[in-house]
Amino acid sequence: MSKSVIIIGCGIAGPVLAMLLKHTGIEPVIYECKTETEQAGLALGVTPQTFKVLNILGLAEKVVALGQSVEHFISYSELLGGTVLVERDTGSLFRRLGWPMVMLSRARDSHFLCDSAKGRGIPVHFNKTLIAVRQAGDRVTTVFEDGTTSEADLLVGCDGLHSAVRDFVLPGTDAAQYMGLVQIGGFTPTPDIFKASKPGTSRQIFGDGAHFMGMPINDSQMLWVTTFAEPDEARENWRRLSINDSSSKEMLSGLRAAGWGNGAKELIQGSTFITKYGLYERTMRDVWHKGRVVLVGDAAHPTSPHLGQGANQAMEDCYHLVRLLCKAEPLEDESLEAAFTEYEHIRVPIVSLAVAGAKKEGENRVMSGERHAKHVTREY
Repeated sequence: MSKSVIIIGCGIAGPVLAMLLKHTGIEPVIYECKTETEQAGLALGVTPQTFKVLNILGLAEKVVALGQSVEHFISYSELLGGTVLVERDTGSLFRRLGWPMVMLSRARDSHFLCDSAKGRGIPVHFNKTLIAVRQAGDRVTTVFEDGTTSEADLLVGCDGLHSAVRDFVLPGTDAAQYMGLVQIGGFTPTPDIFKASKPGTSRQIFGDGAHFMGMPINDSQMLWVTTFAEPDEARENWRRLSINDSSSKEMLSGLRAAGWGNGAKELIQGSTFITKYGLYERTMRDVWHKGRVVLVGDAAHPTSPHLGQGANQAMEDCYHLVRLLCKAEPLEDESLEAAFTEYEHIRVPIVSLAVAGAKKEGENRVMSGERHAKHVTREY
């Protein structure tokens, strides 16, 4: 009799995990609280670690084609009059690891992965908000807000920062904490100032109390995002905002980077939409499972975006979890406990470094005054 797995969350990790499970003969089903795969968020930097996982599914080349490989990277200091701090050829570095680094729209990637999962016969149910989890013997039951239930051998939480599954695995432990940082970003048709650059050129600009990045996501469009400190909590919802709204225009004109050189001003002024979100964290835990329920990705280890490792680390989670579940067959309580414990022992040390590194990078990017100047000149 084949085994079944309920996956909560149809973002990036959920569909990939489902396809990996299906690949091994386990039957997954995905439940998502949103009503559809949303046009939300900004972009992802997909690195070789993710492509190695997607290659198992025959999807790596297709995802490469969805975005723009990052070939060249330039850092500037606005505080030092637009001085170039460092310039690197990144394309050859990543290709030595077997795959490029690719920037692509998060929404486009999410739609592609969801459609790929459906195309392999994996059921995906939207508008399903999880409200309870029950375990009895070798079965897990999920209860949804609409009164429906589902039962399987295992439950995996791929439901992100505010994970309902995490609340079951780690009840009453910690809420998401606002980090005091906000990001505002959007997509812009490639401005003329960038058209003479080498293909795949990305730029970051360090300024006094703020940081800016501009990166191509295809042949004709660029992503931009600026990070700065904001004391008032700004809950993340990734909702896209119209640039024609008066409050959006005021928000854009008030950005520190709105008058910066090296393309920042042009990217901000040319935006077709924008989004604003606060950055949050949760305490890193050593245990990510409870009985037959386990966590993956941001549900286990939310990671701020400054090193581009959130989705990539989630892909590594998916790979190791499925590999260890194959070892644990026929998924008895004892073998599952051993598999989940090994999964945590492999992933927690690695992810802890990524989470801490991203947090530190975020703090460095929003330094002000003399402290910022010293950091920039010391680091570059």
